Amino acid sequence: MKKILNALFLTLLAVFTFSSCSDVPAPYDILGEGDVPGLTGDGSKDNPYTVSDLKAKADGTTVAWVQAYIVAGIKSSTDMSISSENDVVFGTQPTDVKATAFLIADDRGESDYKNCSAVNLSGKTAGCSEVKAALNLVDNATTPLPRLVTLKGTLVKNTWGLPGLKEVTTAILEDGTIIGEGGDEPTPPVDGVTFFEESFASDKGTFTIEDKTRPTKVSEIWKWESYTPETGGTASKYMKASAYISATEKEASESWLISPVVNLTKATKASLTFEHAHKFCGDPAKELTIWVKESTASDWTQATIPTYGTNQDWKFVSSGNIDLASYVGKNIQFAFKYISTTSNVGTWEVKNVKIVGEGEGGETPEPPVEGTEIFTEKFGAKIIGKDEERPAISAYQGWDNSNLTFAATSGDIRAIAHKTPEVSSDAPMVNHAWFPKNSEVNFSISNIKASGYSKFIVAYEVASNVYNAGETADLSAIKVVLNDKEVVAASKVVSAANKEANIFYSMQVEVEVAGTDASTLKFVADVADNTVGFRLYNIRLYGVEGGTAPEPSGELLKNGSFEVWNDTKPEGWGRESATNATYSKYTESAQDGTMSVLISNTSTSNKRLGSDDIKLSVGNYTLSVYAKNAVAGATANMKVGYVLIKEDGTVDSGKYNYVSGTTAIALTDEWTKYEYSIELEAEQTVSIVFMSSGSKSVAAKDMLIDNASLVVKK
Repeated sequence: MKKILNALFLTLLAVFTFSSCSDVPAPYDILGEGDVPGLTGDGSKDNPYTVSDLKAKADGTTVAWVQAYIVAGIKSSTDMSISSENDVVFGTQPTDVKATAFLIADDRGESDYKNCSAVNLSGKTAGCSEVKAALNLVDNATTPLPRLVTLKGTLVKNTWGLPGLKEVTTAILEDGTIIGEGGDEPTPPVDGVTFFEESFASDKGTFTIEDKTRPTKVSEIWKWESYTPETGGTASKYMKASAYISATEKEASESWLISPVVNLTKATKASLTFEHAHKFCGDPAKELTIWVKESTASDWTQATIPTYGTNQDWKFVSSGNIDLASYVGKNIQFAFKYISTTSNVGTWEVKNVKIVGEGEGGETPEPPVEGTEIFTEKFGAKIIGKDEERPAISAYQGWDNSNLTFAATSGDIRAIAHKTPEVSSDAPMVNHAWFPKNSEVNFSISNIKASGYSKFIVAYEVASNVYNAGETADLSAIKVVLNDKEVVAASKVVSAANKEANIFYSMQVEVEVAGTDASTLKFVADVADNTVGFRLYNIRLYGVEGGTAPEPSGELLKNGSFEVWNDTKPEGWGRESATNATYSKYTESAQDGTMSVLISNTSTSNKRLGSDDIKLSVGNYTLSVYAKNAVAGATANMKVGYVLIKEDGTVDSGKYNYVSGTTAIALTDEWTKYEYSIELEAEQTVSIVFMSSGSKSVAAKDMLIDNASLVVKK
């Protein structure tokens, strides 16, 4: 009775409240095709079905939890089916009963077999024998009835003449003891080797996404997401699939999240597990599925996910062990397949994917060095279709690292099969940067936070378009430049003769240069060396502790190009107290790039724009900036310098040093570079300032600045 009241309370509560970690409105949480009204449970471990629910849901395929009382045994003389009350034995300790079955009911005092369901204990699935040993009424005759149990099994329309349960793999006793396979807690399949692991802690990892059918109003189905409860707590990070449009607009879709190739060639046992949560599905077992294939095969085979969530909340549950016995000794791939229908559009969240087993682990690339990963860029999760427009690198918006700034003199983003020396067929599609042949390409990634390191490893993959007879290319033709320090990778020549067209090879270089919080990494191909075209993929930057600490030679100002803005503020600028000017993004004129800064000042006062704090060592530096009048003919006056920052983090207002001199610079209508020296005899923390100068007799004028720079003087 308590269970029913609780269920009624939850049902009423659901009418007035709705919560989830997805942007899905309340009207969407309604019964869909296949839902059964009037259920008091949902078949999950935490909210199991009743016997009444079991009878309504029994279809011979549904696996669910049922909570009820064991109230009777089946007479040992009964042949296959209960036909009357003479075939069952009620009572606290029934005798002369079968060891392979019993009856359960919602009411502990039930005495009519027609209100009961039968539990068949003769299952062959893992866990069934343990459940039978613990619950059968012959070997456990001293345990009195009624006995409250929670059982996990297959809901069938007929066993022993009644709707009931078969293949009962798990039982939870009233004291909480778990018998059998353990329910939602997976039993480790085997100890030993981890063949594959992906938590989705920061992105989709090495998985790829393939949309088979995607509604036009849905920009992406699978995407990486992080959710932190409003009440606080640890963020949950996962891959999420949803084709939701609105409560009244539902369309069919199909999208696959596909793993990289996993090497099980030396495995003797292996199983796949993951954690998942889902909601709003019509039938999760049909709409959220897992598929496996050999890496060289074209056809996928569906595997069974043992455990699904409640479909009513966002609680992550273990999938249970998915046996990969058929694939040991092979290279494999697996995929999460999501579908929606015109009736049901669910949401699926997946994390902590793992393949473990026995044997020897396959050859897995070691990290390039013992270093700290600063970033990985794989050119976005949404694969560009063959019929889609290929965006220019400089215009592309789908980057994995939206906090970085990407630019290129030419080239575009496109997709191709990720073939490697190890995987030459049926490879997943990946986005990459295309460097067109016979062109000079300078591809840059800037605003990289890399301070504190003086040694780096740059790892990346390169392929070349060596299709035609006689064509060759050296993949080291793409030079790597980090903070103006150029390095060249070891030579790797590929050729058409060796059938190496568009095979991606791993490349790696070591760079010793001072890192900053505005570091820039470039990949440069010259016209003379780029005769067939290159493809660049999977860029990784690692900071390495130790190394030779070279003199800082890179850019020390963050976002001196003023190309990165946080709403109305250029990133790295607008330092409190050092800034008193009104400033804004200006796109009508830039010295280089697309943006400059407009410093507005028509008053008789001085107005400054200051940078974020920079800690400088003893030495000589070069400070430069491009500037011009904002309005033609309206001469603006500028001063360039810095202000000291005290140990407590406040601006030392008496320590403004204008290295441009005491007289303000009269700007012109053309972009002009102004360059000055700074000499420090002690370590200082400073804010670089650019000042629009006004006076009591002459009002200031608006000015533009762009491409500010601070470097160690050479």
